[in-house]
Amino acid sequence: MIGSIWNKWDLHIHSPYTHQANEFGNTTIDNYVDKLISSEISLIGVTNYFFFKDGELDEVREKIREKGAEITVLGNLEFRIDQQNKDGEWINIHCIFSEELSTQKINDILSTLPFSNTTADRKSIYCSQQSVADSKAKLSEIVVKFDSLIEHLNKNLKFGVDFLIAACPNGYGGFRPDMTEGRSYAVALEIEKRCQIILGRPQDRDFFLNEDRYSFAKQKPVFYASDSHDIETVGSIYSWVKAKPTFEGLRQSIIEPDLRVQQTDDFVEKQYIKPWFKSVELGGKVFSGEEITFFSQTIPLNPSLVTIIGGRGTGKSLFLDAMHSRFNHKAERSNARKVSGEGLCVELDQGDGTVLKFNSSSNTYSYLHVSQGDVQHFSQIPDDLSDEIKRMLGIYGVDFDSVSSSEISRNLSKYRAFVEYWEDVDPQGQRINTQQYQQDVIESNTQLIGTLTNPQNKLLIEQYQNNSKSINEKSNYIHEARGSLALINRYVKEINQSVTKLNENIFSLEKSALIDESVLKDPIDKNIESCNVEIEKLKDSNGDIAGQFRQQGINQDISSLLNKVTEYQKSIDQASAKLEEINKKTSDYHEYVKKRGELALLYKQYLDIQKENIDQAFKNLKAKQTGWNDEQNELVQSMLSDIHINGRIIFNVDRFYQGIEECVNRGKFRGTSERSTLERLQETFCVSSEEDFFNLLAGEKIINYDGEPINIEDFFWKSEFFNKGGRFELLNYLFSPANIKNYLYTNADFQYKGKAVNKLSVGQRGTFYVCLKLATDPFGSPFVFDQPEDDLDNDFIMSQLVPLFRKIKKYRQVIIVTHNANLVVNTDAEQVIVAVNQGENIHYMAGSVEDGNVKTNTGIRADICNILEGGSYAFEKRERKYGIQELA
Repeated sequence: MIGSIWNKWDLHIHSPYTHQANEFGNTTIDNYVDKLISSEISLIGVTNYFFFKDGELDEVREKIREKGAEITVLGNLEFRIDQQNKDGEWINIHCIFSEELSTQKINDILSTLPFSNTTADRKSIYCSQQSVADSKAKLSEIVVKFDSLIEHLNKNLKFGVDFLIAACPNGYGGFRPDMTEGRSYAVALEIEKRCQIILGRPQDRDFFLNEDRYSFAKQKPVFYASDSHDIETVGSIYSWVKAKPTFEGLRQSIIEPDLRVQQTDDFVEKQYIKPWFKSVELGGKVFSGEEITFFSQTIPLNPSLVTIIGGRGTGKSLFLDAMHSRFNHKAERSNARKVSGEGLCVELDQGDGTVLKFNSSSNTYSYLHVSQGDVQHFSQIPDDLSDEIKRMLGIYGVDFDSVSSSEISRNLSKYRAFVEYWEDVDPQGQRINTQQYQQDVIESNTQLIGTLTNPQNKLLIEQYQNNSKSINEKSNYIHEARGSLALINRYVKEINQSVTKLNENIFSLEKSALIDESVLKDPIDKNIESCNVEIEKLKDSNGDIAGQFRQQGINQDISSLLNKVTEYQKSIDQASAKLEEINKKTSDYHEYVKKRGELALLYKQYLDIQKENIDQAFKNLKAKQTGWNDEQNELVQSMLSDIHINGRIIFNVDRFYQGIEECVNRGKFRGTSERSTLERLQETFCVSSEEDFFNLLAGEKIINYDGEPINIEDFFWKSEFFNKGGRFELLNYLFSPANIKNYLYTNADFQYKGKAVNKLSVGQRGTFYVCLKLATDPFGSPFVFDQPEDDLDNDFIMSQLVPLFRKIKKYRQVIIVTHNANLVVNTDAEQVIVAVNQGENIHYMAGSVEDGNVKTNTGIRADICNILEGGSYAFEKRERKYGIQELA
């Protein structure tokens, strides 16, 4: 069920029954099989010369079955052909037979094949133990014509179904195809052309995978084999093969010699640690409240490429949706359907054999999951695609500096407070927080005091007036000081608690001192006490002044007179203090306006940094990574070859003015037959670019007010343009980063094959999206993709996605749902899962592409041909390329 996995094969291994150079001694078949089992060999090609000992293959197979082992036994007969190599040695070739053929069947067929040798009386010698014995010929001297052998086999057996031909390019009888000239080279070349398998060394791999070694050369698998003639060397040399240990698996290795055969233990898929979903357990209802159910089963998954196929409505996509439902994807956007958790469990192998079980939707694990519709969504909405690009580049969600944002917010809040302060009115509707208003208060009360003064009381009133002024000043100080004490009481405790907590942190090597309240409060308390003492003295002095009025014989209502002086002086002092306050607040207001413009420019810097981050992130992505091997680097570069990404600052004019319209008095900008509302707003604000926008915020006079240029601050004071609160809405709209980002932002612009986003088809955008998705996360967690062909160009699928999947599956598990035969057959999928819906009960069957028989309509191969359009053609085309007939 798990499909094609790596296992050890030895295609050239002799048994204790070998006819020549037999060094097995007393080794029995029982001993021989024990050694095979302990060596963890999954398939052997039991080898002999010209013919097998009677029952040889059957005896080995039976002994393996007795021991409960699973080792496939193919027959391998070694022939010396009547052509010599450059050393004068007869060249050896091998015929490898299917496990379906018995010893007797093979021997019977070969028993009618004549050798090149004849007897002394020129009678034919045939390829059988009896004929050789009768002829008295030495087996070591027998040769056979290559053409005759091939012709005889083709006449009696089916090539590619019953047998395949292998050659030995090295060692005794080797034919050395890596030579470049001469008769030996010509002989070697012709032999190699007629062989499908190479029994060679690890160093021969690259040569036989090179399609340029001669014209129209095909890649051929190199099998490193032991050629054991003794029990000690059994299991010592082998090849790793990613296929079911069957003759059909051997055929698949011929079709995929680079992917399926390795000659050493240090190849990538053995050494590279990758996490992979090990199994999915299903059962129960698919969706709550609906009748459709999963058949209770556990489906083991292959660590490489898993393809899920099935007819419409069979539940192939539900398999991936079920997996997706076992993880918390709240941070992701996905079209995956939520599958009921009943009986659902996903197992993950972390790559080192440690297995994690995920059986609730609260699990968190990050893997690459692309559901149906995800590609289409991002490829249709450029801004969303831009955000997704930034997310893939690792720079999404980088907000404007929170400290600067808070400072802007405080600035706008203080500005609003000043405006409200400036516009505060008295009961008569006069604005009280203006210099003129307070100056009028001072003058009117000074005049009132003047009406109470005459030459007789002038000096006493002036003295009383000065005392009252001093009392007022000291009282104001006390009020301010008590306000400061209130702040100290409110915040010092909180600050000290925070500092204490920080000091307790293990990283606080240097401890901060706590604030001593008394250091702050004691001087203030003393100043308040001193002022109170002075106030009492001044009050006493004013009491004395009242007595002096009487002593001097001034005949007035002293009490009323001095109360009025006190009242008028207090109004004068309050107005004077208010004047200082107004001047200070006005000065602050101008500073707010100036600072506001400066802070706004920080947003420009933020945009520039965002643009630079995008440019740098893409540059880093294209750079060679030292932690990757050459193939990995080349793989990522191939994904990025048609892609270019750069940051671009976007000022969305339409969106900008839509927001402006919400803040102003629309009546002032109502559309007419000549001009729309948008046009009238544009004529007033004169902002059509990022540069215009920041000029506006910086206070440049770009606003058109009745033909005169004014700046934004002047515009804010034109009340006719605003409804209640509108000016503050516009203030926040223009200056708050939270609002600015809606119409002024940095996009990740991209070009694919030299075309800008607006020039690309949806399929091309989808292709770009998938390439970048993989390039930014190429070799980590599993990659799950639901029906990639739905949103991608077919040319891309064939020319890039198929080769990409063939390579990337070494470094990460790939699981796809597909109805495209090329994504199953030409990617050489290690596992094929077939979805079946029987009466609303969904179950899955799994296997490998080498499972089954098309003509008998059985197994996975038949399912691929029946379900996928072009499935039969995909198999046929691939097999014809390597000269192997389609499997019967």
